[in-house]
Amino acid sequence: MTISHYPNLGAAMQGVCQTWCQTHGYSDPFCRDGEWWAFPPQGVMPVRIKTVMGHTLPYVVQIERVTLQLFPDGSLATSLES
Repeated sequence: MTISHYPNLGAAMQGVCQTWCQTHGYSDPFCRDGEWWAFPPQGVMPVRIKTVMGHTLPYVVQIERVTLQLFPDGSLATSLES
């Protein structure tokens, strides 16, 4: 398991969203009103990440000495999942 390191929570949320988007062919992720959006493959209208991420496992990230799990929509995992 690879743990990505970030300077703060905002950077971690952006990094996880960007990684998920690249893996799934989405582009230009952005955050509006606390919701992460991106353009689907060959799409012209953005969609909310949380509506299309399905049963994606959370990404493990480290912020200074804290390790936590984030979903691509920026939400925290409520328990350790593998």
